[in-house]
Amino acid sequence: MFKMIAVAASLCVTGFLSFASAEDAKKPDLAKCAEVCKACAKECESCEKCCITAKRDACAKMCQTCARMCHVCSELCASKSPLAPEAIKLCEKVCKECAAMCDKSDAECCKECAKVCKECAKVCAEAAK
Repeated sequence: MFKMIAVAASLCVTGFLSFASAEDAKKPDLAKCAEVCKACAKECESCEKCCITAKRDACAKMCQTCARMCHVCSELCASKSPLAPEAIKLCEKVCKECAAMCDKSDAECCKECAKVCKECAKVCAEAAK
């Protein structure tokens, strides 16, 4: 009798752990999102400076906006804020717009910024699922 109870308890615990693991698999990877957003913010800040020097004002403004959004998203993801999912969606949108603007330029800083922004948008899109 004791052995049957132990087996039943074991099955319940195993079932629960499997359920918890399945639930965890559905959660976004906030740590990865925070890391990628932080790197994107840094790249956008660098591109902004380059664009200011080269008098590409619209691009500099977009990079400034993207850097700010990426900083906010990174902080919210790192702190596991309940607002992180909303920030992630907006960050994806802003990064796509920044990448599109930087893609129009032949400047090396803009090419690198567009590449990093596209990667950030991709990671945000995956985290938003």
